[in-house]
Amino acid sequence: MQKPNVLFISSWYPSMEHETLGNFVQRHAEAINPFVNLWVLAVTSSSELEEEFQLEYSTINGVNTLHVYYQKVNSTIPILSSAKKLSRYREAYNVGKKFLTEEKGMTSIDVIHCNVTFPAGIYALDCKKKHKIPYLLTEHWTLFLPYKNEFKKLNPLVKRKMKEIVANASRVVPVSEHLSKSMQEKGMKGSYTVIPNVADTQLFSLRTKRPTEIKQILHVSTLVDDHKNISGIYRTLRIIAETRQDFHLVIVTDGDIEKAKFLQKSVGLQDRYVTYHGTKTPQEIAHFYQSSDFFVLFSNYENLPVVMVESLCCGLPFISSNVGGISEFINESNGCLVEPKDEESLWEKINFMLDNLENFDSKTIRESAVSQFDNSVVGSRYSEIYKEILS
Repeated sequence: MQKPNVLFISSWYPSMEHETLGNFVQRHAEAINPFVNLWVLAVTSSSELEEEFQLEYSTINGVNTLHVYYQKVNSTIPILSSAKKLSRYREAYNVGKKFLTEEKGMTSIDVIHCNVTFPAGIYALDCKKKHKIPYLLTEHWTLFLPYKNEFKKLNPLVKRKMKEIVANASRVVPVSEHLSKSMQEKGMKGSYTVIPNVADTQLFSLRTKRPTEIKQILHVSTLVDDHKNISGIYRTLRIIAETRQDFHLVIVTDGDIEKAKFLQKSVGLQDRYVTYHGTKTPQEIAHFYQSSDFFVLFSNYENLPVVMVESLCCGLPFISSNVGGISEFINESNGCLVEPKDEESLWEKINFMLDNLENFDSKTIRESAVSQFDNSVVGSRYSEIYKEILS
């Protein structure tokens, strides 16, 4: 069968405006690319443009990628502003689609692969209505999770449009069973299949570090405390440090390091126990996984964090709060779960891990992760869905 032509769009995608936003969506594109003729069309508003639209085309990790930047709408009149934003957003997609068709050989579109329901799903729905092009929808958004209140606060018109986008998708593909259930509980009716996040398992390869006297604990996140509960990690480690000093926390973040340092000092965790690193490339982050002893995530909510996928692919044991879809993949062979906000349990599990690292076999952890998250595994599953839609 000839490879289908797939237009890949997303509400979030790395750009000059935000280099890491939606990087997990970009990794899905890279996994899918070998199986189809793929074009990524990423639309982003910018307050820096002098012209109405700016197009940047490149091949990123083998993927044909077009960024269309459009002038940000600055109207202060709510209804007028919303209408202008939507009009310019749609126009940016049409400008990008025309460029790909006329300049880059995208002769036709068999399937649109939309990521994150709103607002990108508006364009996918437009194309289905106007041109009969089917679309599938991959969802990552914590908005739908039961302990989040944002969905309740949405404008009723936005909720209705989101439900229409989901209902018209040929397939809805959340990255976890938990998210699938949460979406349906919010009234998002559709045909659901779960496919997890993905990792480049050649890059995120088996760690070589063996436990030393000082154990390295890794944490990679934005450090937004309401989400990641980094203060809970700091408080727990401060208490552990009262009885043992054989650990060191390494933090990699694209967030506010100075704010995190202030938070660390405010809870009394000494500097000697923490090292901070700013934004890193995937290659650099892989090195941190491979040179650490275990990972700690203590979030108040999550969906299916990419850091968990990457950690397991490196054979790195994973301690996490039991939120989102994490419990679908973490078990006693590859890590430990605690309830969110339960610092006493986190204290217990970190102590256990520090004393029992030899019980976790890195090779076994990696083999299980590769069978679920490898590029070829995830890409192949999407390829089968494309075939089903087109048949």
